[in-house]
Amino acid sequence: MNDLDEMLSLLRDEPLPGALAAMDSVVMAGLAAGRERLVGRRGIVLACGVAAVVGLWGGFLLPDAQTGTRHAQVDPLLGVPAAAPSHLLAS
Repeated sequence: MNDLDEMLSLLRDEPLPGALAAMDSVVMAGLAAGRERLVGRRGIVLACGVAAVVGLWGGFLLPDAQTGTRHAQVDPLLGVPAAAPSHLLAS
């Protein structure tokens, strides 16, 4: 056991090879780049969320500026609009 302790103490005093000494800066640069990407993604998600909330709030909750009343939803959200040519020709 003492031999192992001596070998480890000798190894501890040895300088690191060039590739291992330079690895620290490469790892830290990679971590910084990953952190920057994460911050960018968070900003985009936040901007999309704010845009969705403002768009839905403005489209559904705000009254019409000219009449002061809210719009009635006539057309189905995902269906064929009543003014579509195929709908007009079918009736």
